[in-house]
Amino acid sequence: MVLFQVLGPLEVRGHDGLVCRLGGGKPVAVLAALLVEPDAWIAVDRLIAATWPEPGAPASAEANLKTYVWRLRRLLPRHEDGARIESRPGAYRLRVAPGELDAHCAAEAAESARHALAAGAAETAFALATEALGHWCGRPFEGLDLDLGDTVARLDDLRRELWACLAEAQLELGRTADAVTTLRSLTADDPLREDAWARLVRAWHALGRPAQALAAYHEARRVLAAELGVRPGPELAEALRAMHCGARPAERPPRRELPRDTPLFTGRARELELLDRACTGNPRVAVVTGPAGAGKTALAVHAAHRLAARFPDGQFSVALHAAGSPVPVATVLARLLHGIGIPPALVPADADERAALWRSELAFRRVLLLFDDVADPAQVEPLLPATGPSAALITGRSETLHVDGAVRVRLGPMTPAEAAALYRAAAGERGAVADEPVVAATVRRCHGLPAALREAAATAGTPPIAPLWTIRRREPGKVA
Repeated sequence: MVLFQVLGPLEVRGHDGLVCRLGGGKPVAVLAALLVEPDAWIAVDRLIAATWPEPGAPASAEANLKTYVWRLRRLLPRHEDGARIESRPGAYRLRVAPGELDAHCAAEAAESARHALAAGAAETAFALATEALGHWCGRPFEGLDLDLGDTVARLDDLRRELWACLAEAQLELGRTADAVTTLRSLTADDPLREDAWARLVRAWHALGRPAQALAAYHEARRVLAAELGVRPGPELAEALRAMHCGARPAERPPRRELPRDTPLFTGRARELELLDRACTGNPRVAVVTGPAGAGKTALAVHAAHRLAARFPDGQFSVALHAAGSPVPVATVLARLLHGIGIPPALVPADADERAALWRSELAFRRVLLLFDDVADPAQVEPLLPATGPSAALITGRSETLHVDGAVRVRLGPMTPAEAAALYRAAAGERGAVADEPVVAATVRRCHGLPAALREAAATAGTPPIAPLWTIRRREPGKVA
């Protein structure tokens, strides 16, 4: 029968067998100090230091200590082999039989639960861990303002170890929802315990809650970085990988955001081959630059449509508007995270946190990204995949747009043959019957730029607009 309860407010069973909560006072301090090391001889000096933690114990401390021990002997039942509190010159000890101290009972149950788990006896481990945790009714030695060394910390660790055993047993028994509750308590109490975070990620995913699993991973990553300055270790990283690679619950279809492909796209065979190779290499990023009207966007969109089948997890297109009001990186990241299914409530407020979450998502997905009209590398770097099979196509006018490791495609005027073919295709029937000299002159006038060629093709054969001064001013009552 448990006689001493220290896993919460200190309680004992008296001679009458009734539980007595002792509260505060010097006798309780003496008893607590003796219970820290039951069955061990504790020097009088240590007991005095524990009983009077304030600077300077009174001169009568040793005499007072004898009085407090006498009171405790009157309160406590005798030990089965004699006196409960024994004394010898300069020391005292409190004798505790097996099963009489709740902390000892909990430690023994924890050891048995670990052995049961190792033996595959999850049901037994669950029962033992549950029984042991039932001894706690608060913080060890709660309410006592005493210096008990590392005793309280050790008992807190024991409780966390029991939580971990319980959660593992719950997972083995298929009680996944209960395991989530246990692991959330454990990670809240000990946020630096990486193995608990890893189990929580797995448990949320097993419940079909990938968003919560991902949120748990990133909360663990944030805590580890902030408190220890380290990245997630192998166990947590493996939990994330298993979540992405394992069977996932039904989700909404991947996003398909690519703009409409340019009708009658013509030429640029060499550039298209470069982009194809870039998006299958490493780091799978390509940058297309060139002057206005060179067809950068049209080329990137056409290349993206050719590549789309290789990226089944989605294709995203984002106009960053370098020429107007550039879109903030944090805004783009929020939109992309929403697009892959992260609930708005789980998108971090901090831009760096959003970028980290985005990179983590891309690490195990095959996603194609098209970033159009980029001003400078700083605008696009946080949006790019760091590892994994995803790829990005970037367009921009600036020749200084440089992304480390990216394949660069400098887009200039089309060759005369390509420009002529584009003009004839865009002009339709009028282009098919146009004289070679007329087409050649149009190509020269448009400097081989696709945008100008398409505009010229759209107006080919259109009667010119009469000058304003040739239009008669209507007079009232007359029909023009």
